[in-house]
Amino acid sequence: MIDLHETEHVDHLIDQLMHENEIHVFIFVVRLGQLTDADKLGLEWLQRVFGDKVLQFVMILFTYEREEERDTIIDDLKKNPVLEQLLEKCGGRYETCNKMMNNQSEMRDLMKKIERMFNENNHQRYTGEMFNTALIKRKELENSEHKKIEPSINEETRKSTTKTETREPHGVRGD
Repeated sequence: MIDLHETEHVDHLIDQLMHENEIHVFIFVVRLGQLTDADKLGLEWLQRVFGDKVLQFVMILFTYEREEERDTIIDDLKKNPVLEQLLEKCGGRYETCNKMMNNQSEMRDLMKKIERMFNENNHQRYTGEMFNTALIKRKELENSEHKKIEPSINEETRKSTTKTETREPHGVRGD
C-alpha cells in the first residue's frame, strides 16, 4: 500500500478502500536485515495519511529467506535503534515469516497475533470515520502551514517593493 503514494489516484483509491471496508490490521512488511529508507518513511506515510490512530492497527511482518535469519531477529532489534523505534511505534507487535509465506505454521501464528491485537483493540477496526477525521486534520494542518508561508512571502514582497519605491534614481536631485 505504501507504494501507492507514487500513484496519481492515491486519494481516490484510499477513499474507496476506506468507505467500502473496515480494516482489522495494517501489515507493514519489512525484509529482515535490510531496513531501507523507504521502510523508515513508510510508517510515517501511513501515519500521515491515516492519522495517529492507525498505529494501534499496525503489525510489522519481518520476512526472511533462510531459517537462520529468523533466529537473529532479537539481535537485529537490539543492534538497530531505527528498527527498534519502528517496532515501538507499533506497540511492539511483530511476527516473522518466510518471504514466500508458504509455512502454514507461521501463517497460523500471524493470524493468532492479529486476532490478539483485534481483541486488545476491543474488537475495534480502523474505519472510514477514523480516516475522514485524519483527512480533515491533515487538510487543516496543510492550510495552516500554507498560511504561515504566505504572510512571510507577502512581507518579503512588501519590503522589496517599499525599498524600490523609496530609492531616488541616480543623478537626479530634488533641488
